Formats: sequence, C-alpha cells, structure tokens
Amino acid sequence: MFLWNLLKSFSKTFGKDIPQAFYWTFPQGFPQGFWRLTFQPKRIAFFCVGLCIFALAMPQLAPVSAQSTQATVQEILDGNQVFIQNQQASINDVARAQQQVRTGNSRTALLFNTGAVARLSANSVLRIGQCAQLSRGTILVNGAINACSSGITTGVRGTTYLLEVDESGNQQVKVLEGEVVVKRNPKPLFDDSDKPNTKPTDKPTTTKSPTSNQVQKPNVSVPITVKNSPTPKPQATPSPVPNSSGNKPVDSNSQPAQATDEVVLKSGEKIEVAQTGDLGIIQKLTENEFVNLLQGNLFQGFTNQIPGINKVRDVFNGLFPNVNFPISIPGIPTPSIPIPSLPSFPF
Repeated sequence: MFLWNLLKSFSKTFGKDIPQAFYWTFPQGFPQGFWRLTFQPKRIAFFCVGLCIFALAMPQLAPVSAQSTQATVQEILDGNQVFIQNQQASINDVARAQQQVRTGNSRTALLFNTGAVARLSANSVLRIGQCAQLSRGTILVNGAINACSSGITTGVRGTTYLLEVDESGNQQVKVLEGEVVVKRNPKPLFDDSDKPNTKPTDKPTTTKSPTSNQVQKPNVSVPITVKNSPTPKPQATPSPVPNSSGNKPVDSNSQPAQATDEVVLKSGEKIEVAQTGDLGIIQKLTENEFVNLLQGNLFQGFTNQIPGINKVRDVFNGLFPNVNFPISIPGIPTPSIPIPSLPSFPF
C-alpha cells in the first residue's frame, strides 16, 4: 500500500497517471502489471525497488566496512590491573580510538564496535585504532578485526587467531580457525606511549678555542710520490670441478633467497616473525600446542565463551580426530519432564 501511494505521488509530480490496471494486477502478478506501465513510471518503480533492496542489505554490509573505533571492557580477571590511558578501568568502560589499554597481572576481555571479541593476557599493551596494535603481550581475536604489531599487520574477516609479541620484539601468529593474511609493514609501527619521557637538556655545548700558543695549521693536501712498482697480475679464479654427472656444481651464495612480504595462514598453522618484520616459515600446530592454547589463560576462567568456539572445535576434531576437545561446550538441555512410554500391544 505504501508503494502504491508513493507511485501515485510520483505520477502526479511528473504529470502522468499510472494506469488503474497496474493497481489491480499488482497483487495478482507483479510482472504483468509492471510492463503495462509507460517508460517514466517504470523508471520510478525501478528506483523504489532498488531503494528498498539497498535499505534491506545495508545492515548486513555495515559490520564488514566498519572500523574499530572503540572497545568496551567486558570482563576483568585476576585482580583489577586493567588501565585505559593509565587510568584504572572497570567493567563497561570504553577505550576509544588512539587510546591505550594496558594490563598488569590481570586479564581482560574486550568487545569492539565491529562485533569482534578480543582477550588480552597479563602484561599486555594494546592501542585502539584501524588495527588493534599490540606492542607487548598476547591477544586472542575472534571476529572481523585486524591486529598489528611493529612489523606485521593481519587481515581477517571472521576468524579466530592469536598474536603474540615478546619482550625482545619477536612476533608470532597462530590461527585456530579460518584464514589470516599476514603482511609485512613497509615501515615499522612504534608505540612510544609506554616508554619514559626524556626531556632534552638545555645546557649549551662548549667548544674549546685554540690558545695563543697553539697555531692552527691549514689543511693542505701534499702530493705523495709513489715509486713505480710492478702491478700485480690478477689471479684467475679456478673453474669449478665438474661432478660425476658432468654438470658444474651450483654456488649456493650466488642467488640469495628473496623474502616474502605476505603469506596466508590457514586453520592450524603458525608463523614466527622477527623484530624487523621478516616472515618465517609456515608451520603446523602440533597436538600439544593446540591443546595448551585451549587450556591456557586466554580460554580458561572467562564467563562468556568466544562466539566462534564451535568452529574451533570442528577444526580441532578434523586435525586430531582421536583426541577429545579440551573445552566443554554446553549442549542442548534435556527436558526434565519424563516422557510417557507407548502402550504395548499384544501382537
């Protein structure tokens, strides 16, 4: 009804009336009534239909294109040593863009405005921005948010992975479910907010002036004559000795290996990154590593479980089919009312 009234108003505006056959045939069959319209009302109808489709699809597209502009503290474990901009934080406090979240001996769970969930281990430093910049500690990410460090940036869309930065600046990415694109940063990212401020000294630098007894000698280049000496003959480099097959051996130092700037990690894979951002070799997570992660401080003790725990369980069961999943996930509760049994018949 709303669409019909809208079409009537457009038709009056453009000076043309929509045929009555369109209103009668619209409930019975939209295509038959639609193609009876003239050209200009058809354009209006196309515009209205496209506007409705865009309005319905916009709520689904918004979370993907949204940026991480803030994070809300959901849980605090092991004390109260969680700080936002060096101010002690509590539940439901919000860390906004370019603000720092730091943990002491405590752990915390964060909910980003994109719907992603993150957990910080103890002694971690995180800065909120277009990417969750971790300068120290470990972060567990579940959802559509990119994490980064001084050397790398991760590109994800709805997955579960860990990013760890140790005290020496070495980084490590471990993917539990989904895919993660690890890119080397063209320029290293630095977060100097946790470093002490150093004030420049105002004392002028004193330079010693030459005394009267000292005479400065001008810098005059004196030509040096060298006696004619026989030039040494260049030594010929010995040619490599062919091996038994007749081919010359390949010099391993002639062509150094080229470092890659981007890799894709899949479920159950990890990679180590140097402080300079050099990517290592993709390796598989072993059974003990996977189990230790699921039994570690980023999974145990939290009240709310991460939304993608079911997908993590499916990946774990696929990689290690003979091992029990170490996290208990509550299933569908069984009804407490007893169901009466069917009567037995003599035949």
